[in-house]
Amino acid sequence: MPIKRLQISGVRNLQPLSLTPSLGVNFIYGENGSGKSSLLEALYILANGKSFRHHLLRPVIQHEMDTCVLFSEIDDNRMGTARLGVQRSRNGDKAIKLNGEALHSQAEASVWLPVQIIEPNTFKLLSGSPQERRQFIDWGVFHVEHSFLNQWREFKKLLQQRNAVLKKGEPDWLDVWDKGFVKAANAVNVARKAYIERLLPVFQHTLSRLDDNLDIQLSFYPGWERSSDLMDILHKQRERDLQIGHTQSGPQRAELRIKANGINAADVLSRGQQKAVVAALKLSQGLLFQQETERSTIYLVDDLASELDETHRFALCQLLEDLKCQVFITSIEHNSISDQWKPEGSKMFHVEHGKITDTTQVETE
Repeated sequence: MPIKRLQISGVRNLQPLSLTPSLGVNFIYGENGSGKSSLLEALYILANGKSFRHHLLRPVIQHEMDTCVLFSEIDDNRMGTARLGVQRSRNGDKAIKLNGEALHSQAEASVWLPVQIIEPNTFKLLSGSPQERRQFIDWGVFHVEHSFLNQWREFKKLLQQRNAVLKKGEPDWLDVWDKGFVKAANAVNVARKAYIERLLPVFQHTLSRLDDNLDIQLSFYPGWERSSDLMDILHKQRERDLQIGHTQSGPQRAELRIKANGINAADVLSRGQQKAVVAALKLSQGLLFQQETERSTIYLVDDLASELDETHRFALCQLLEDLKCQVFITSIEHNSISDQWKPEGSKMFHVEHGKITDTTQVETE
């Protein structure tokens, strides 16, 4: 899975760069505002087509530039080697190419770069909206079940069609759409439910290594009452659906419920504990992905020192090392992590005023 070479131009304050990262752990250090997070942001955009720092991409592109360009050489032990490039323009245009051939969707690129990020806003996985947790589930299902993307697209299309009928107030057409809607909803639900069942023991083991004092329960809510048939629910809710103009029940309302001793975890855990739980969720996804595909996740960890206390921080580092995956970790001080944790083959990169320098040899001398 590792990125063998990375080229970036036109991203925030970063100077044009060409990096040969370690296939293992990469420590990226520098002062606040130097460009450390921008490097991780570029990697995230390359993999997911969006920024983790802003809902728009325009602020990512340097003020004096019309486009940003990201390029990587990938060496995947199962899928082979590939050259993946992305160009995003200020006017909204985008181009994605794999080995010189244009791709039609970001999903085709994401298959090559399964990237997870742990950063200051990661705890929203617990405290944020149910959509945050649905996206978490769907990342895992997408990367292990190749049929899931088409199942999800089919469901979204049928949901839009059903909602359009509801807004127009045409109940006679609902009988036409509901059969297909329920079939598509059940397919999405089966894939999500099976994934969470497989993830649960991996999560519990990972959490015990991060913090064995936490008692966390995960449960999956499909978006309707588990004991009821979705078709029956749609019939019962039809009048109300027509009044409000959208569908109340279905996978679009699914939820991953995360509780501590039976209480919503976001309500009772400290900020530090929440981050430990989220880190365990992210790491367990990578471990399950590795077990089921024999491929590795790439982890981006932004400002690790401020996210976890020392005990949790080095437990996380040990788990990352055990995964034997490619990792990019930022910190202000070069020795805040690497003095106590420096896996074999790791590299050091210093960032100053947007310029990134490989200091691996200097730091080891």
